[in-house]
Amino acid sequence: MAVFRSTPMTEDVRQSISNQTFAIVRGQNVARKKISRNSSKTLPQQRQRSRIKRMADVEELFELSSEIGFPKRPATWTTANAFTSANLKNGALTVDDSLEVTVDYAQILCSQGRRKLPRTFAVTADTESRTLTFTHSVESRGRNRNVNDKLYAMVVAPELEDAELFDLGTRAESEPMTINVPEGWDMASLEIYVFALSPNGRIASDSRHLTVE
Repeated sequence: MAVFRSTPMTEDVRQSISNQTFAIVRGQNVARKKISRNSSKTLPQQRQRSRIKRMADVEELFELSSEIGFPKRPATWTTANAFTSANLKNGALTVDDSLEVTVDYAQILCSQGRRKLPRTFAVTADTESRTLTFTHSVESRGRNRNVNDKLYAMVVAPELEDAELFDLGTRAESEPMTINVPEGWDMASLEIYVFALSPNGRIASDSRHLTVE
């Protein structure tokens, strides 16, 4: 795909000329070479298609966090593009020879950036009250840290394809933060992530997957 400047001949073109197809994508004029046939039938190509298809569902599940968790991205990318790129690269989704896709939730990145999370972060569960309590080390300063950084928890119920994003306050707050888990969610199968965001929302941290203690 190539981006080109509009000219009197091409500014109204929305069709094919020779082996080129012209269109507008995200406000830019682009030209694509037409593909005469689809030969993507090898097992690696089928695996990749299966991975991309499943990734679209995973991205939708993590939409609440990815909308704020990928502020640093190419200008033409959506947050969905950034989430997909990050998680295709880190091997969060694998495909076997039968094209069965497995999601390794411990590898999922629901945010990405150079901000630093608190050095220690933990979560405990109370199954009777259906609550999760988060604690973290308090750091007033440091490289890629700000006392007013916002902290978030992304809690995912994969079997229900549901998720919620919770505000955990700021880096400077020392009191534990307790959240309520929605009714119907299996406390034993939750996937939990935490990440930090700068006060102006322009720099995020890589998310961290937590194991319930």
